[in-house]
Amino acid sequence: MEEQNTTKSNAEQYLQAGTILVVDDDDNWCFISKRLFKKAGVGNQVITASNGLDALNKLQALAANGEILPALIFLDIKMPVMDGFEFLEEVTKSAELDISSTRIFLCSSSQHPTDKERAKLYPVAGFISKPLTQENLKVIME
Repeated sequence: MEEQNTTKSNAEQYLQAGTILVVDDDDNWCFISKRLFKKAGVGNQVITASNGLDALNKLQALAANGEILPALIFLDIKMPVMDGFEFLEEVTKSAELDISSTRIFLCSSSQHPTDKERAKLYPVAGFISKPLTQENLKVIME
């Protein structure tokens, strides 16, 4: 009798991901990202936040209600109120937020080398140049 492989690939895991959080002050980018995830069948819920503080508050509310944190976070770097790096600083030092099962991708139209270097200080899974495309999404899912 042959053994079946019971482990799921990354693609399968993220296609079944419960929640995706998109953090960006650009409403158009949030809208396009949501459509892209829906078209690709990634996740079953996409929530958005307009800045890092809004995202932090939403994650804290999920944790306070005993809900699972998003499997994927797509985080803009440059935003008002709290930028992407400030968000990463806060979320990584937060005792009530366990992001160990969350993959965070920084998204930016900037290709500034210091941003990529700074990202290495945090649990960031990748750096994506805007706009998010089907091709970027395929690479993430592998």
